[in-house]
Amino acid sequence: MVKFSALQSAKVSNAKALNVTKDVTIEMKILDLIKENAFITTTEMVRQLSVNRRTIQRGLDVLKSKHVIERKGGKRYGYWEVQE
Repeated sequence: MVKFSALQSAKVSNAKALNVTKDVTIEMKILDLIKENAFITTTEMVRQLSVNRRTIQRGLDVLKSKHVIERKGGKRYGYWEVQE
């Protein structure tokens, strides 16, 4: 029997911990886009960040729940307001 100790040491114990930095980075990028253009749409965010629409929506939901951003107006003619 052959034992590979290198593979055992590369094992990740908590896979969700790796996604934390990715999500925070997406949130920061979304916030930067909103600061540049308050009238930006989710479609434009998807194009500029090259991620899925659901990823953008998830990031927006987190930013809204932290009261960092707020949507003013409707879907079509609304804009984003940064609460900092």
